[in-house]
Amino acid sequence: MKRAKFIALIAGFGFFFLALALQGIVPYLLPENRELKVARTVRTPLGELAEIKAEAAAYPEEQLRGRRVFIREGCWYCHSQYLRPTAGESRRWGPVSEFGEYAHDLPHLLGTRRIGPDLIRVGGKYGDDWHTAHFLDPRMVVPDSVMPRLDWLLAKDAATGKQTLNAEGRAVTAFVQGLGMGKGKWRDAFPYQLAESGSSSLESVAAIAHGRAVYLRRCIGCHGEKGDGQGTAPTTVLFAVALPRDFTAGVYKFRTTPSGSVPLDADLYRTITAGIRGTAMPPWFNLAEDQRWDLVHYLKTFSKDFKEYPPEPPIQIGRPPKPSAEMIAQGKKVFVEMKCWECHGPEGRGDGPASQTQEDDFGHKIPPANFTRGIFKSGPQARDIFRTFMTGLSGTPMPSFGDSFASPEDGWALTYFVLSLSADGKP
Repeated sequence: MKRAKFIALIAGFGFFFLALALQGIVPYLLPENRELKVARTVRTPLGELAEIKAEAAAYPEEQLRGRRVFIREGCWYCHSQYLRPTAGESRRWGPVSEFGEYAHDLPHLLGTRRIGPDLIRVGGKYGDDWHTAHFLDPRMVVPDSVMPRLDWLLAKDAATGKQTLNAEGRAVTAFVQGLGMGKGKWRDAFPYQLAESGSSSLESVAAIAHGRAVYLRRCIGCHGEKGDGQGTAPTTVLFAVALPRDFTAGVYKFRTTPSGSVPLDADLYRTITAGIRGTAMPPWFNLAEDQRWDLVHYLKTFSKDFKEYPPEPPIQIGRPPKPSAEMIAQGKKVFVEMKCWECHGPEGRGDGPASQTQEDDFGHKIPPANFTRGIFKSGPQARDIFRTFMTGLSGTPMPSFGDSFASPEDGWALTYFVLSLSADGKP
């Protein structure tokens, strides 16, 4: 009996150390694992998305400073930085964590209380202006937040008297914006559930009342109770990129309808669902579908234009052609012939000779887009860029080129040239 117990004890220790060696030591010794490679989605020079392998990079200096502030303020007590592969989490937050993404995280910030949302894929979801308002008063942009105010990360702007990020605020924002970006441009291929046309709910009194309730809870902080863009956030925080939309004017940038027309319901639904990249307008795909559609119906009540001037038929976009080097070369010629460089600069950096004088219809200064950043407000896909060329951005100096292209092929060529400016390996 004693001999059997002794053998079982020895076998138990043996299997334990065998498991330790096979699962903990041997995998570390394999060259492919020691290289700490993670998947990364990049834009090829032809404007396509492709997944490559790249070594996990150490944090840039500003992000490293921001990480220290993040640790000092105890943000990691409530915000974890990992995603467990459980049902629905990848759909809510993005791709699950991958090997190597924590290679330079010492100590690891793997909070488990889950009081706040997981942050491993938060990079790029919200614009810097949103984070500024969030630090000043989280309830302005997230009504049910329990996060404390972090107004010591802000300073008063001398010119406007509004709050803006100070040095520590910019650093911690840069750190947050970098979280989960080792995966690359994964947001460009994120499967938002959009609608091409129509509406899945009736525009009834009940739907509008429900939409108003959603608006007062989710949107009032930026767009204001009257829908005039004068919420608490833009009146107290310096919005450096774009001010919240004034719905009472009935002027919308992102549409499938011709220039001068109000948008379709599906256009409003798309903007609510996917957000506007780089600005304070986040994606609201986590809201229930009926909440988003009823919100569309309520937004239309702010302007009589939707009743008096119904939307015109949408412009047909069609299927994007397959990109090629020849098409990009043609797009570069179109870029010069259409004088896009006057605003966006010869290299698409938004630094053209007319870039400093551009204003929107409301008298606000509006800088041209810097295409090399790869952040497109209307959407990252070829169809999104082409749609912008065809419809223009109402209320801004960006006109419609729908009648200016010699053929639709020129529009697609320009589209792929613009996308190529943010290809991997470019500055």
